Amino acid sequence: MNELQRAEYLSALGIPSYMPRFVLPLAPEPRQAELPPAPVEEPQNPLPASAEHIRRELAPAETALQQAAPRQPAAQPEQPSPDVLREVAAVAGEIRAPAAQPAPVAEVAPPQKPVEPFVLSCWWLGGELLAVDSREPGAALPVESLFNNIARALHWHELPREQDRMRWPLAENRFGPAASAAEARDTCSSWLAAASARRPVKSIWLMGQQAQDFCAPVELAETVNDWNGIAVIAMPSLSQLLQQPERKRDLWQLLRQAYPEQTRAR
Repeated sequence: MNELQRAEYLSALGIPSYMPRFVLPLAPEPRQAELPPAPVEEPQNPLPASAEHIRRELAPAETALQQAAPRQPAAQPEQPSPDVLREVAAVAGEIRAPAAQPAPVAEVAPPQKPVEPFVLSCWWLGGELLAVDSREPGAALPVESLFNNIARALHWHELPREQDRMRWPLAENRFGPAASAAEARDTCSSWLAAASARRPVKSIWLMGQQAQDFCAPVELAETVNDWNGIAVIAMPSLSQLLQQPERKRDLWQLLRQAYPEQTRAR
């Protein structure tokens, strides 16, 4: 029984046939199944066996045509007159083929550098603040304590607090291409816009390089930027402040400039 008959028998019994397109794990090596012989069709117009056969078939027809056609002298080609030659030369001198223009070369966009996975920590403090911090996984730094101290210095430590974390990429695909910076920027900025619409705040802190590069809703031309009435402030990440304590002084001066009422001595 060949493979075609086997498939027809199984189909008649209501058993579907399945054939994977690649070798499954632990499966034996595939082998060619026996197939029914292909039907041989005789051509309607078989080709001649040889050139001698063609000559024998066409010889009677050629002889008949030679006997029926009258012999005529070979016609001499007509020579053009000198006037025609002069006109042709004049026209050829006036007409010049346009120089071939090189075909425009399509510009090829340079390949985009893939973005390494990163994690962003987010804090909401009432209706005042949304802080987005660029984390350094595995650093084991007390970033939570430092953020609580900053909130206490601004007298925001008693406000209702919500905390979240965002990972990029959202779903890791080991078999697909690495996510580009444009994809990360579109996803993170859209997330920030949706989060601000869901929980309106007066200020947004973008702390660290990833938060500023991928979450900024506007171009960060200044340290303090305006976005639809919301102050968007670029500042170092909590990990950078802990690793470089001398930068805390500059951060405090920035907070005093942006929040004079909250940082005024009481």
